[in-house]
Amino acid sequence: MTDIVAQCLALVAPAESAFRSRWRLSTLQRVNADLHQALSEQIDLYNQALITGSDKDCRIQSEAMVRGWRAACAALESPLLPDDSYQVGMDYNTGTRVVIAEQKDSIARVQRIDGERVVMVTPDEVARMVAGMGIFAEVKSLFPNAEILQVEKTK
Repeated sequence: MTDIVAQCLALVAPAESAFRSRWRLSTLQRVNADLHQALSEQIDLYNQALITGSDKDCRIQSEAMVRGWRAACAALESPLLPDDSYQVGMDYNTGTRVVIAEQKDSIARVQRIDGERVVMVTPDEVARMVAGMGIFAEVKSLFPNAEILQVEKTK
């Protein structure tokens, strides 16, 4: 990786994380289709510059990418739309809070909001856990509305 690419990634990452840790691009598309289109085009320009662009192109597109992510955040912050890039679950018996998200930055967002220790898992990890719990998967397939209310530890 060249120095300029590393610099560009470091410049853009905080702005991108500020958006992706809270919202999905589909939310932006629903709220502001024009901005979504412009951001999508900018993402393409930025990626292309990182691959084949000159140092100057990389800098220009990185700065534009930061502006794009900031504009996307502003569009969803006013009026404030709820975060939708993650889901939070709580086991009140143990106090365990679980965040299900694709973006690892979402856990930091939840920690800032709730100030509590949380466990983060991806949707794929949830699928593996369900698949590994044969009885759970069987019950849910037969009774889709069934809920797990308590889990007993086995010895």
